[in-house]
Amino acid sequence: MKALIKIQSGFALVALFLIIAASSCNNAATSDQQANAAAADTIKKEVTLSPESQTALYALPTPFEVTTLLQKAKAGFIFDITNSPDNVSKYATEMSKALNLGVYSADLSYSATYNRTDETNKFLACTNKLADELGIAGVYDQTLMDKVKKFSNNKDSLTSVISKIFSQTNNFLASNNRTKVAVLIAAGAFSEGLYLAASLGEVSKDNTKIMAVISGQIDNHMKLLTILQSYLEDPEMKPVVEGIARLKPIWGIYGIESGKKMPQEKAAEISDLTESVRVTFVK
Repeated sequence: MKALIKIQSGFALVALFLIIAASSCNNAATSDQQANAAAADTIKKEVTLSPESQTALYALPTPFEVTTLLQKAKAGFIFDITNSPDNVSKYATEMSKALNLGVYSADLSYSATYNRTDETNKFLACTNKLADELGIAGVYDQTLMDKVKKFSNNKDSLTSVISKIFSQTNNFLASNNRTKVAVLIAAGAFSEGLYLAASLGEVSKDNTKIMAVISGQIDNHMKLLTILQSYLEDPEMKPVVEGIARLKPIWGIYGIESGKKMPQEKAAEISDLTESVRVTFVK
């Protein structure tokens, strides 16, 4: 059985990827505008979120919040539970690209939090590629990318730079009416973060603190579910809505309680559930 980790949802982290994708920022401003317009045209069905949902979407925490909590809980780093960087080339549709921009943003956060330079660079490349293909241009500043590379061995500085990228990406998506893309990124980041945490909880000898991290994600899950209700009539979004909804039992029948160790058998069941949802997003 594979282990899993969130992030949570981290949609903002998505931000990072989106931004990094802009490494093609060497293109002229006109080219960037054309790329953004072309990508926007592929969104056949955009809905208008309520002001409350719109606020909740862009207020979701970055995956850094979850991965930092996992590190404090003394969870280990296991590269094999992340989405393989080799998979990035197989994402061909806008939905799969946006979902996995979120997934890779959580994996990027995971590797950066643990100061794993090689892995961080691999996930940066993945997020850069997907963001570029999604037409998220005009956000990235070449100096920011230079700083990411410069501070690759300094976790605090790297986190600060990435957080700035997230903020700029959020603003870009909001101002360009890319709500659907933002929601997909958030869903991908949340599911991956939760999967990572559950995976680590399954293999940990004492998962008490890791289970506390998982327990703390219920509010973010509820907010994401509320946001996704706006897409119930969108056939393309149905698998995403249903997938995120399938995670609800984690905070119900398994009896997760902050401060209490979860029996390995139950931890494995939670891990299996998160993986069953996550696999539909990364396939």
